[in-house]
Amino acid sequence: MTTPTTSLPNVDPALFDTSEWPLVYGRFPELHEPDRVSRILDSLDGILALKQPFVMAWIPPSHDHDDEPHEDEKRSVLWIKQRKADLRQHCRGYLYVTGDPELRELLEGRLNQVRKMYGFAMVVVHDKAAARAQARELLHPSGA
Repeated sequence: MTTPTTSLPNVDPALFDTSEWPLVYGRFPELHEPDRVSRILDSLDGILALKQPFVMAWIPPSHDHDDEPHEDEKRSVLWIKQRKADLRQHCRGYLYVTGDPELRELLEGRLNQVRKMYGFAMVVVHDKAAARAQARELLHPSGA
């Protein structure tokens, strides 16, 4: 298994921090950032290309998911559908990192609707320390 130290080829270091591999922190870009959807999806393709188990810890943007342009959302959903098997094979879970109680509640409600589509754990955590602990559990489940 490779152990990236700071960045991976084809992974945008402005959006993804791989220094704690196999825990990867991904920052959702803001709406004004250039080429934002391609940067995320291409980077995720780079991570999946490793064909190794990983956990993705997402840092939410300042805008609401409902503010995403329809075409961006459509493109992301298509990407997920096309890579569902690879995601299920290699991704042990998505974590969403936020200390904001209102955002936590909103995310929990939304995740309840999409967990089955992804087929892996989706958990809201309050900080990076909780993300590390949750990632360890997802990567090495107790009793496994």
